Amino acid sequence: MKTKATVLKQSIGNDFSKNEFVVCFWQHLSDNHKRIKSSRTFKNTLKGFQLFIDWVEKHRNPNLEVSIILEPTGVYHENFMYYLEEHTDYKQSLVVGNQTKAFAQSLGIQTKTDKVDAKVLGRLGLEREDLRVWRPFSPNLRIIKQLCRERVYLIEDKTALSNRKHALQSSFDPNGEELDRLLERIETIDQQVKEIESRIRQGVKADEKLQEPIAKICAIKGLRLITVATIVAEMNGFVLFTNRSQVVSYCGYDIVQRQSGISINGKTKISKRGNRYIRRALYFPAIVAGRHEPTFMALYDRVLDRSGIKMKAAVAVQRKLLVIVYALFTKNGTMRKCMGLYKY
Repeated sequence: MKTKATVLKQSIGNDFSKNEFVVCFWQHLSDNHKRIKSSRTFKNTLKGFQLFIDWVEKHRNPNLEVSIILEPTGVYHENFMYYLEEHTDYKQSLVVGNQTKAFAQSLGIQTKTDKVDAKVLGRLGLEREDLRVWRPFSPNLRIIKQLCRERVYLIEDKTALSNRKHALQSSFDPNGEELDRLLERIETIDQQVKEIESRIRQGVKADEKLQEPIAKICAIKGLRLITVATIVAEMNGFVLFTNRSQVVSYCGYDIVQRQSGISINGKTKISKRGNRYIRRALYFPAIVAGRHEPTFMALYDRVLDRSGIKMKAAVAVQRKLLVIVYALFTKNGTMRKCMGLYKY
């Protein structure tokens, strides 16, 4: 008589959008068979989160751990993760988009939909043992992250208003009242940005775990407190990262090359499948470092000579800055040692 296979591991892939999330419940059986126990879509609301928990408890093996696997999707997944952290003992893991894409390719999956992504994430949770468990932000770091993002939104608004002001001033017989209103709004934004930057500095100063390493990192020409605070806050103090390759991939600086035989040989480029706030924060610091910091000047010139592309050289500097921030913040290394960590 054939013995019934037992469940060894269970994993749930979750794919989030603004209004709903799709889930796929995978189980790994003792006969080495992997099966989908159930799939479903829930509303991205508190009621939907509770219905999700009820659904999980209905289908899970209560004697085994439940793993929840997600991809970062802006902010749409955050309420869900904090809710589960407070109400369940589920193990949650965030994986970067490139990791999911590579795993899907290894399975021969080319289609990309919410259901397929949830399916891939769930199976990835079954087969990978090295996924880091997600931990919530500290209250202070979460506030700093929110402030840094608000600052970005305000600066983007100012850019749009400044463009409108320039167009208006260049037009025939511009409306003076409209110009005054634009100038007033720009002045208001400038004041709000200053207030937010002051709040960020206060938040860093009040946190001993942030103050010393950030001060050390700011010794690098081009890196200032707001930039470093943005990087550290967006990456939750790097608690989910064990090596610089993961950091580079999370921020979208990993290299993508399309090559096959002799007929296909595309240009290399960064994936940009990662945190845009960090790439934005590093843009101008990389320009400054590439002009004034000897280590970065040499890197910039070397890449520019090899590629002939200024943007590619600037990206190389951004990547190295990111790696150095990670090393100095997490490993307490010396500046000289960290400067030599990464070669493009």
